[in-house]
Amino acid sequence: MAPRRAWASVFVLAGSLGTLHASAQIPAAAPVPAAVPTTSKVVSTAPTPPNTVERARQGVVVLERQSKPLALGAVLDGDGRILTALSALAAGNFLSARYHDGSIVPLKLVHSDRGWDLALLAPSADKPIKKTGLRAAKLASFVGLQGFALIAPPNTITAQPATLKLSPGMLGGDSKSLAEAYELGGRPAYVGGPIVNSTGEVVALVARACPAGAGIGCAPAPYGAPVTALKQFLRSVPAEASWLGVEVVGDELKGVRGVRVSAVAQDSPAAAAGLRPGSSAAQADLIVAVDGAPVASLVELNEAVRSRGSTSSDSIELLLFGMGRYRHVSVKPRPAPGLMSPPVAAPKPTKPRTPNPYR
Repeated sequence: MAPRRAWASVFVLAGSLGTLHASAQIPAAAPVPAAVPTTSKVVSTAPTPPNTVERARQGVVVLERQSKPLALGAVLDGDGRILTALSALAAGNFLSARYHDGSIVPLKLVHSDRGWDLALLAPSADKPIKKTGLRAAKLASFVGLQGFALIAPPNTITAQPATLKLSPGMLGGDSKSLAEAYELGGRPAYVGGPIVNSTGEVVALVARACPAGAGIGCAPAPYGAPVTALKQFLRSVPAEASWLGVEVVGDELKGVRGVRVSAVAQDSPAAAAGLRPGSSAAQADLIVAVDGAPVASLVELNEAVRSRGSTSSDSIELLLFGMGRYRHVSVKPRPAPGLMSPPVAAPKPTKPRTPNPYR
């Protein structure tokens, strides 16, 4: 991966990220610097570099359920999803993230790994959430580590020094040995937070596991899941066949409610199905239902497509309203491209196609 590539693309990029060499020697833990000062204490007037511990701090979120802190999480840079420890989430529902700027966004559980105690969460929002994210370390360097372990009122995340060393043996939630797991120099009260090096790159994530040789019913303790395990976990996330290639907005025409197609991506399932974009409901198609389930917002459309187009072989039926008539079209969603240009408005056809009223 090129040096400028963000870690969070690990999900689309896990395969392209440079793997840590198994033969790399881990240097002895060096003296760890004091906690990173807050912005108000910084004496220098120079702008904060883009890849620092302070920048990484802004990519750490507090995961809550009904305003009660449960764990920390690391926002994946350039992606927006959140990586954390599975064991802290319990049932995994009614979760929300409190970001560095104080905003709160509801979350849903996307993928999990009980063995490494990892979970991937995605914001549930009408619009993409653009927040500062964290990047992955490319080398096995453990000098000047920082861990984000404490939550202090009012939900500010403070940095504490941390050290790492290879564990003689850890057992995951599936009772299998965790290779390259790290011991922590301290025992943080909250798991799920990243451990970063002096340049703000992630080298591990705090999760829970049992010491090797522990009996059945052991109490899992915090440990460091290495970035290699994080990348492997993100590689295993199934690609949702839920991309239609449309931008939509809630709209209504002649008493018919739905989501208006405002833009269609080139070479997308929506373009192949002939969906018409437009700046008004009179010009564009309204998506009224997905396989008979009414939709009136972007969230409802996304959920309907995800629940019905779960595999690449599934097709869904859209009920459209346009040009004063209803029509049905069959669309086959596919996994979203890793790098995709924004949807563009399709050119107006020279001769509008008249729908078959008997279809």
